[in-house]
Amino acid sequence: MKGNEISVKELRADAIACLTKLQQILLVQEYGKGTVRNYCQEMKLLFKYYNHKAVADIRQTNIEQYLQYIKDVHKVGRAKCRSVAQACSFF
Repeated sequence: MKGNEISVKELRADAIACLTKLQQILLVQEYGKGTVRNYCQEMKLLFKYYNHKAVADIRQTNIEQYLQYIKDVHKVGRAKCRSVAQACSFF
């Protein structure tokens, strides 16, 4: 989803802090480089989509709405949705 309306949005300070912490936890738990990159990227896009909300205020219903959005608007497949869901679940 490079170059779309989500990716150009700015990240909030709390989102940046959460992404840094997520990356640290994944590295400490010895997740693979690809997993670290993918989880951080998926969460970054979610946080940008909800840049009007604090990270702590993002709920399961928001994640479900985001998944529906990327399916409908960006025509992503099941694998992409699973990747987003796994990243959110870990987070």
